[in-house]
Amino acid sequence: MRALLRNAALLPILIGGVGLAMLLPAAMAFATGQAAIGRAFLHSAVLVLVGALFLAVASAAPGARTGRRVRRVLDDPLSVVILAYAVLPPLMAIPLAEALPGLGFSRAWFEMVSSFTTTGASVFDAPRRIPDAVHLWRATVGWLGGAFVLVVAAALVAPMARGETQAQAELHRHQAAAPGSSTQGHSETAPRIRLGREIRAVMPAFAAVTGLLWIALVMAGNPGLLAIIQAMSTLSTSGITMARGPGPAGFWAEALILAGLLLALSRRSLPGAPAPHDALPLWRDPEPRLAVVLVLLVAGVLLLRHWLGAHGLGEGGNLGAAVHTLWGGLFTALSFLTTTGFVSKDWHVAWAWSGMPPPGLILLGLAMAGGGVATTAGGLKLLRLHALILQGRRELDRVVYPSSVGGEGVRRRALRREGALAAWLILMLFLFSTIAVVSLLTVLGLRFEDALVYAIAAITTTGPLTDVAADVRLSWGELGEAARAVLALAMVLGRLEILLVLTLFLGPARR
Repeated sequence: MRALLRNAALLPILIGGVGLAMLLPAAMAFATGQAAIGRAFLHSAVLVLVGALFLAVASAAPGARTGRRVRRVLDDPLSVVILAYAVLPPLMAIPLAEALPGLGFSRAWFEMVSSFTTTGASVFDAPRRIPDAVHLWRATVGWLGGAFVLVVAAALVAPMARGETQAQAELHRHQAAAPGSSTQGHSETAPRIRLGREIRAVMPAFAAVTGLLWIALVMAGNPGLLAIIQAMSTLSTSGITMARGPGPAGFWAEALILAGLLLALSRRSLPGAPAPHDALPLWRDPEPRLAVVLVLLVAGVLLLRHWLGAHGLGEGGNLGAAVHTLWGGLFTALSFLTTTGFVSKDWHVAWAWSGMPPPGLILLGLAMAGGGVATTAGGLKLLRLHALILQGRRELDRVVYPSSVGGEGVRRRALRREGALAAWLILMLFLFSTIAVVSLLTVLGLRFEDALVYAIAAITTTGPLTDVAADVRLSWGELGEAARAVLALAMVLGRLEILLVLTLFLGPARR
């Protein structure tokens, strides 16, 4: 078996991992007396595992020329990443469609695409009616999707210096040849070796942090199933939940979740990240610092806005409501900045205090900003925004002092030049992708405002945006099949980033 795993292509190994993951909701369903649902997951697991075994045997020793060509495709990092998002969600949807016959395979596939891309856009409008094993499967798929992003970003994408790590690659490019640097020789290692190394580095720590958060949430007062789903959804930034709100633990659950969301602000806070020998300390990392500024700014503006409204109603002296409003703003702002989408129970307290509805548009902007590069968060990413801010500040300096020389060291000069160029390219592709998705949705009959919210929620992988960004709550389940297909593709593009997809169709020289 070890020889088979060592020689098989990467895709069958991923398929086998999906089959093994199906055993978790199967065991839970049998343990809770839901035998029909347990059989659906168990039979699907056996089917997927057998298929993965056949594919692994077929790919382990291809003798013909055609087999060797197929093997090269299956071992190409870009092909593996894109095939994973094309092949795995339909397999994940099999037990879901079997467990809920009224759901249909199309909706089940959309649910799994949403979960695996850590979007969290659910077709279930009444989650309390869904069996617990199904909720566990959704959260598990989202957790696996988050772990897949972390492993792929470090093992396959980063060595190619493109996609979501491009600005970061320009920042550290001058360090690649330095003696003793941990990034030296990284790109020359075979993809399979890098993948195995990153799985061993990322998965144990990722699972351990998830387990610690689960235990902490249970100790805070949440039921075990709700706590594990919240822990998985927090670490993967999928925002998947089985009930609205933080649960019986209330504020303490939100505080623990907020601590978990901090890990999505910088890749360096997670295991498996490349560590240059002269990297800045984490507290001087531009990504967490920019995130703190954005979150505090948004929370402060919201508090001031609602206080002015409450002052007009004679409630300006209600200190308790002000504290709840501030906490709700801090938690919700960080949640949407990391593209998770959890909403604080105090978010709507501000509405009752001031009589003014919370502005969902500001959450739309936070989701577009995104979290740290090479993390589970989506969006444009904080390091790119930092690069654009540095370049903008430098251009303003040149307007005032045309003969000035930009200093601040090699690191910042690299980020201002190549890093800002890469960030600008990604920004333009992001905007063009959004325009294309909005255009397709409007052609399919959606209003422009609704289409814009759906498009940004899909591309930034922030499914819960539809609950708060529009004037009325938008439902993913009420969309037609064509609209859901467009949005599922947008989720994959947002997760992979369109630049990474475009490089698949280019030759090696153009790459």
